Amino acid sequence: MSRSTRHRIAILADFQPCEADPNFPKPIGHYAVWLSALFQAFEGQSEYEIHWISLNKSVVSARLIKAKGQFVHVLPRGSRTIGQFTRYARERWAVARALRQIGPDLAHAWGTEDCYALCGGDFRGKRLLSLQGSLTGYVERGQMPPFFVRQSHFEKKSLRHYQDITTESPWAEERVRELAPQAAIHHLEYAVERRFFDKERDLSETPSVLYAGSDTPIKNIETLIQAFRDERLAHVTLNLAGVSEDNHPNLPHNIRCLGRISRDEVVHQMQKAWGLVHASLADTGPTVVKEARVMGLPVALSTECGSKQHVEEGKSGFIIPPHDTEGFIRAVLAMTRDRQTSLSMGAWGQEACRRALLAETMHQSLCMIYTDILSRPSTP
Repeated sequence: MSRSTRHRIAILADFQPCEADPNFPKPIGHYAVWLSALFQAFEGQSEYEIHWISLNKSVVSARLIKAKGQFVHVLPRGSRTIGQFTRYARERWAVARALRQIGPDLAHAWGTEDCYALCGGDFRGKRLLSLQGSLTGYVERGQMPPFFVRQSHFEKKSLRHYQDITTESPWAEERVRELAPQAAIHHLEYAVERRFFDKERDLSETPSVLYAGSDTPIKNIETLIQAFRDERLAHVTLNLAGVSEDNHPNLPHNIRCLGRISRDEVVHQMQKAWGLVHASLADTGPTVVKEARVMGLPVALSTECGSKQHVEEGKSGFIIPPHDTEGFIRAVLAMTRDRQTSLSMGAWGQEACRRALLAETMHQSLCMIYTDILSRPSTP
């Protein structure tokens, strides 16, 4: 690969190679959709030579894909659990080898949920970390699976290797400052996919609200279920996307578990919903709140959600302590009072949210951060 005159950026992330090559399988369930939006936004730029490095079980040897003016390096990987107990030795060796071949001017790692932050920390050069979930913050505030409890220890060590960290919300920034006071923290809005900008609302015939996310204790779904057991909300349907009825028996008639649904179905459910609810105990986002605000839904969410920055209390939604069942009841009643109320609340501040959450806005902001870091003198 000949050396370009442009700065080379290596992005270490759980990027889905199907975005660059449709022959790769599409992911099932949750994935970092903002990386897909960023990949699309990078297509038109000429300032940087972009290299993505991603570990993926679907390959047995390294693959290089050229698409949209970018290079995607797909590396094989094994069990994440085995990787965790070996301090990701195999993965770190493979990524380090790829970095030597690429010779980047800056290594940009995304997320501490896997080994990418560790791999970026191994790089002897300029580096940047973008926080996704705050594992330490989650473990401190709610029950998490053992894998993520163990992974939180890697997070604490990884953050110390970075002088520059991006976060998507003030809540996430606070968590980073607790662990990495040495770092310069850059606010970077993680973009929403284009599909949420292109659809208009088409409210269901009777009032309904949507929850979309994982079915884990940290998401605090039980508070929502408790709220919708109240007779005052008997006329409002709560649709739980990503939630299986096997885990929640004997639900009242107005609560529907949709199970795992596709991204297109999330858009459809959002079009029909009169509002979105999210009672998380800890969340740097969630992305679904951003998606809802882009589409123009009012949102009732907890004080521990980073995305509360996109909700104006009483105007476009409500910000409620996570265990305040009565607060969620009142918020849902307000958002679903009538169709016009739902539409007008959702439209409040919508255009500002849409501008802030465009992939192009994320791309421009990130390039400014890259320029800042690359302009500094190199340190030994």
